[in-house]
Amino acid sequence: MLFRFILMSLSCVAIASCSANAQLKSPQVLDNQQSAKSTEKSPDKIASSTTDNLSNNNTNLSVNQEDKNDFTSPVGNLSDVSNSVEAEKSTKGNSKSQKYSATTGNYMKLLPTGQTNALGNPMYKLSLFANGQEVNSYMIVAGRANTQNRDRHRSGTEAPLPDGRYRVAKSTTPGTIVEAGDRFLPIQPLFRTGRSALGIHYDPSFNKNNGEDGTSGCIGLQTRDEFSEVLKYVRTYKPQFLDVAIK
Repeated sequence: MLFRFILMSLSCVAIASCSANAQLKSPQVLDNQQSAKSTEKSPDKIASSTTDNLSNNNTNLSVNQEDKNDFTSPVGNLSDVSNSVEAEKSTKGNSKSQKYSATTGNYMKLLPTGQTNALGNPMYKLSLFANGQEVNSYMIVAGRANTQNRDRHRSGTEAPLPDGRYRVAKSTTPGTIVEAGDRFLPIQPLFRTGRSALGIHYDPSFNKNNGEDGTSGCIGLQTRDEFSEVLKYVRTYKPQFLDVAIK
C-alpha cells in the first residue's frame, strides 16, 4: 500500500512539472506567433519595406543614368554650331558676307589687309584653317587696281569676287587663259550673283608692269609654289567652305 502511495505521488509531481514547463514556454511561443502575424498584417511595415526597396532601386537607376551621360555627352562646341545655323538663316538670300564665326572644322577665309602691292593693287589675306586653327595664310590679289570699285555682282567688270560663302572644288581644271596659269581651282557662290567662272589660281603677272597685274575677279596667289601649297591643303583637309569678306 505504501509503495502504491509513493508511486502515485511521483506521478503527480511529474504532471505538475510538465504543466509548469508548458506554462513557461507558452507565452514565448504566442509572442513569436503574434509577432509573425503582426508583420504579415501590418500595412505600415509592408509600405516601409516597399519604400526602402524602391529607394534602393531608384539609387541604382540614377547611377546607371550618370554612366550613360558620360558616354553620350556632346562632342565639340554645339553652341557655336547653333549660332552658325541661326546666322545662316538670318542672312538667307543676302549676297553680303555672312561673316561666319566658325571655330571648328576646316575652311578658308578671305579678308582685307589695307595693303597694296608695288602697283597699287589691294592685297587680301587668304587664311587656311584646319580643325579651327589657322595653319597657313597668303597675301593675294583679286581684281585689278582700277576695277576695285566696280559692280562685283555683274559679269565682265573684272571687279573682285563678291562677299559671301563659296563651295570649293576638290580638284583643279586646266587653265584656259595665260593669266589664269596652267591650273585653276573652281569656287561656286552659294548665293545669288551674276558672277561665274570664279576660282583660285596664281597670277603670272603679279607685280609686273604689263597691264595684267591682278585678276579678272578670281583669287590670285603670287607664285606657282604658293598655289601648290593651297592645293595640297585642299586635298588633305577638304575645306567645307570659303568665306569672303573683303568689302
